[in-house]
Amino acid sequence: MMEDNSYRPIAGGMPRDLRMQCQAWLASTATLVLGAAMLVLPWNTLVAVPVLMLAAACLGEEGQLDGFPRREDRILMMVLMCQGMVWLALPMAHGEGLVGLYNAWPLWLAVATLAAFAKVRMTPAWLWAGLALGGLGAGSWALWQRVYEGLARAHGHEPLHAILFGNLGLLTGLLCLAGLSWSFARRERWPWSLLLLAGGLAGLMASALSGSRGGWIGLPLAVWVLYRGHGRRVSRGWRVVLVITLLALLGGLYATPQTHVAQRVDNAVNSLRLYMAGDDEMTSVSARLDMWKGSSELIVERPLSGWGERGYQSAMRERGAEGEQDPKLGRFWHAHNDVLDAWVKRGLPGLVALLALYATPLWLFARGVGVGSGERRALAVAGTLVPVTFIDFGLTYSFLAYPAGGLIYALLIAVLWGLYRQAR
Repeated sequence: MMEDNSYRPIAGGMPRDLRMQCQAWLASTATLVLGAAMLVLPWNTLVAVPVLMLAAACLGEEGQLDGFPRREDRILMMVLMCQGMVWLALPMAHGEGLVGLYNAWPLWLAVATLAAFAKVRMTPAWLWAGLALGGLGAGSWALWQRVYEGLARAHGHEPLHAILFGNLGLLTGLLCLAGLSWSFARRERWPWSLLLLAGGLAGLMASALSGSRGGWIGLPLAVWVLYRGHGRRVSRGWRVVLVITLLALLGGLYATPQTHVAQRVDNAVNSLRLYMAGDDEMTSVSARLDMWKGSSELIVERPLSGWGERGYQSAMRERGAEGEQDPKLGRFWHAHNDVLDAWVKRGLPGLVALLALYATPLWLFARGVGVGSGERRALAVAGTLVPVTFIDFGLTYSFLAYPAGGLIYALLIAVLWGLYRQAR
């Protein structure tokens, strides 16, 4: 009689070694695409990341991610799922049908990506390589647009206009710099360190050439996270070199008239000064301040349920018709602030879900900043920088109102956490 364990079919009839090679190739391609395609290819290309990760998981074996899911894994997955459910349920409650599904599906794809790590193990080298290539590609593209095409502001594929493109370029650059702890710990430290440094500076250049000013508000906090992560472990000479290089890049961009960086900064300062003096001229600064004021007053009227997508736009147009604000503000479909936009449209559930989406990754990753191996520390710094920068970006623009913004945020968190859990 045949024993129960005498016949053990191999998944898909594929030899184990070949299966493991295919799994490694699929997972590595997924992480490479995440970093490299974020800015230089259409945003929906990133759908390939969860698809490739799930395909890799189908070839994997149990126990690749130690003890998955742990309590932290379940909390992160629950937060991503809840944010998607709020996006879906609240518009339905306001009679807007399934319009929220457009913003919910990116978050659920990230949950699937994180679950795939239960059977997928990979090296973070492909993620850092993808981020470096993404930074270099974005910086080169931005330089081409500004110098050769003569555009006033560099931008990406729709819907990545100048603001989204510039701030994501800044994020890519910072993530490359976060990877320096990993590169310094490798035997091939110089090639990897120079590649990440070049990608980081190119990402910062892409941000500057886009003319996006809002993202630079939180740059001191991001630099502090980087310093906490590996600044003390870098020799004093390297610190001086990095600081001088960064200051030279920023100074050069500001002093070069063709970049229009100085003009954009001066315009912002003058616009704020005129608004505080009571000037009625509509500028990007005054428009934001008036939208924040209008959104805040609408929140006071409906703090629990919110107004919904259509209700918000109708209420803002009504405020303009009644003379409470400039009528031109009625054409904007979001509040240019992620917290206000979530609260005014989706009420208190939307606010709580957004705050949890920010706070949970901070809680998970910040504990590893400054401790552990170079690989683990780099991933912790990068994971901390993602919510820090998105909070910063969301101060002056509604980043997560775009599915592209939600997909990039959620995928970065899922992949970084999966790699962080695997790191020694």
